[in-house]
Amino acid sequence: MPRKQRTAIKGSDPKYHSNLPRKSDQTPQPALEPIASEAVPRKIASDSGPKRRDKPVAPAPRPKATPKPKTKPQVTASPAPSDATREVHLTAAITRVHGAAIDKLVAKGIDRKVPIRLAGRKAVQLFDPKREFIEKPEADRLPIRDGYQTTKRVNAELIDHLRTENDPYGLSSDTAMLRGQFEPLFWKCLDEVLQELAQK
Repeated sequence: MPRKQRTAIKGSDPKYHSNLPRKSDQTPQPALEPIASEAVPRKIASDSGPKRRDKPVAPAPRPKATPKPKTKPQVTASPAPSDATREVHLTAAITRVHGAAIDKLVAKGIDRKVPIRLAGRKAVQLFDPKREFIEKPEADRLPIRDGYQTTKRVNAELIDHLRTENDPYGLSSDTAMLRGQFEPLFWKCLDEVLQELAQK
């Protein structure tokens, strides 16, 4: 059976035109409202892109060790020159016997300080320290405020010698080194002054 031939369309039919718009298969989506630029979050870089190589971090420097203070070697004090002198505080208390004798002079109108000062001045003039240490003698003393106190320049080498021999740890003062020599001399001078004043 022979095939049926297709009808050839000639001319143009106004009802059918090739320029007619075709309907899109996709349904139009509603337009989105514009968002304020301040609310738009910043774009975060994705990890998928090429990573920038940071510079190698240098290790933290170690703290410098504080230098230990150098201990100065202990230097022993050099002996003082033979002609060097040192001002020494001399003290001498009075005994209760001397106090009673002074009270008798006070009753005669003599100031209590007069015999003590006269005896002290005389004792300082006669005082010649020796290189032999003498302990402070035992006696019934009155408070030191009632006694005599003064200063005198003494050979420094002599004092250092007394301390080296009797006070190696340096616990006593120069006054203590010489009190055993000065106080008995003061008592002797005070006895003479009290006797002279009593006879007047």
